[in-house]
Amino acid sequence: NAASGINSTVGGGVSNAVSGFAATVGGGSSNTASGNYATVGGGVFNEAIGSYSFAAGRQAKANNLGAFVWADSTNADFTSTADNQFAVRATGGVRFVTNSAGTTGCSIAAGGGSWNCTSDRNAKANITPVDPQAVLNLVAQMPIVTWNYLSQADSIRHMGPMAQDFHAAFGLGENNTSISMVDADGVALAAIQGLHQLVEEQQQTISTLESKNAALQSENAAQQQQLDTQQQTITAQQQQLDTQQQDIELLKQQMTMMQQQLNER
Repeated sequence: NAASGINSTVGGGVSNAVSGFAATVGGGSSNTASGNYATVGGGVFNEAIGSYSFAAGRQAKANNLGAFVWADSTNADFTSTADNQFAVRATGGVRFVTNSAGTTGCSIAAGGGSWNCTSDRNAKANITPVDPQAVLNLVAQMPIVTWNYLSQADSIRHMGPMAQDFHAAFGLGENNTSISMVDADGVALAAIQGLHQLVEEQQQTISTLESKNAALQSENAAQQQQLDTQQQTITAQQQQLDTQQQDIELLKQQMTMMQQQLNER
């Protein structure tokens, strides 16, 4: 071990080197702390190069200012990529618990890319049903806007409600300055159920109107058939009248001729 930096220390281990001012290697093997005020907690082949950085585990490389790098036992370098970055390699998954019993918290499964947070029925109390359509109405009235965080560039845009509006509408969460994803997801799902109910009601109304329309069309068809039959009867009667009229005209002609013959005698 070698502690060449001013006020630097090596706590133990073997083949460790500390050259940064007030830097420390706690132990392990083949670790380097060359940044000022840098620390390697222990492990093997770790490097704390950036000032105020921390590295631990196996082949953790804290190359940037203020970077914190934790690397698991994987035989590969794991390196910071930005100043003041918190970087963790945990190929067995990540787990955070937030109560003493370890029954609530969030985790990322090994190889996964999304958080899995406690939603076990057995971890919940005061379970109360909601009115999906009431939730839908509140969502419909809530301003949804795009914005950027004051701490980020103007070009990095996000979309969503303001926490104050969300809390005023639903009264969910610990405060009115943040929105828990479990609450945002729950509100979205309830609103979807409310929308589904509206669609179902509208579909029932449409089905009823379609049935009434079909009945009216059937009734109209029957009436049209009656009208057609009556029209056929009228046409036949008109033909009979025309024939009778022709017969009458013929009789008139015959009577005229007979009258002429009588007059000639």
